[in-house]
Amino acid sequence: MMNIDYELVGFYQAHPFGVCFNIDMFFSLVDYQSSQQNAVVLIYDPIRTRQGNLTIRAYRLSRKALELANIGDWSPEVTKQAGLNFSNFFEELPIVVKNSHLINVLLAELALSSRGKKTNTVVLELGTKRALERSVKASMGTVDELNKAVNAYGRYMTEKQKYDAIYASMMQKRAVENEARLARGEPPISIEEIKKQIKQPQMQTKNGMLDLFLGALDANAYASFQIAAANENMTKLHLSQALCNQQMSGSGVGVPSLSSLGGSSSERR
Repeated sequence: MMNIDYELVGFYQAHPFGVCFNIDMFFSLVDYQSSQQNAVVLIYDPIRTRQGNLTIRAYRLSRKALELANIGDWSPEVTKQAGLNFSNFFEELPIVVKNSHLINVLLAELALSSRGKKTNTVVLELGTKRALERSVKASMGTVDELNKAVNAYGRYMTEKQKYDAIYASMMQKRAVENEARLARGEPPISIEEIKKQIKQPQMQTKNGMLDLFLGALDANAYASFQIAAANENMTKLHLSQALCNQQMSGSGVGVPSLSSLGGSSSERR
């Protein structure tokens, strides 16, 4: 007997920092959504979860992205005509976590048992320092790959402009030549031969604009994590300062503030 759910709704993956937008995940999601339109992928972030923040996100390919995936053409012209970019490539769906009644009772008892206890400063520790450092180091490779894709796109656009100029010039010459041939009673020359004479440029990436979109989404995921971690650390620093001032006020020892420390260091410089 096999434990298989009769209703297939998608799949899940674990990715640190929520950086999940790779080519394998994309094609897996295409296969799922081709058979089940409402299929989703759940992305679980183990880094944020270990820090006490359960991070689960649900993504689905947008209608435009799914249509282009079925066509298989990721050229800049086709993606531009479809109005597709990295911001509307995926759709993020809201997730609602519901606990059972027993879990709600347990959480309430834990909250009551923690009242009146000594202040716990563990939550003020800068636990995201190592994770922030790891994310910055990991994002460097993603940014390099994204830069290569952007440069390939820039070279393609330059070559495309040259191609369009040469093609327009040859078409104009062929039109004049055909008019002269018709005036002499000769059949016109086919215009299709011009396309065979000049080679149309190709974007020098393995999957066209798809690589650029996925790279931009990964870089954006790294940046979002780093911004959230930096804001959280700044909040903890200010809370730690207020708590330290409160504890030291009884002993008569003053604690310099963050702004005064910054000002004194600038004056020394």
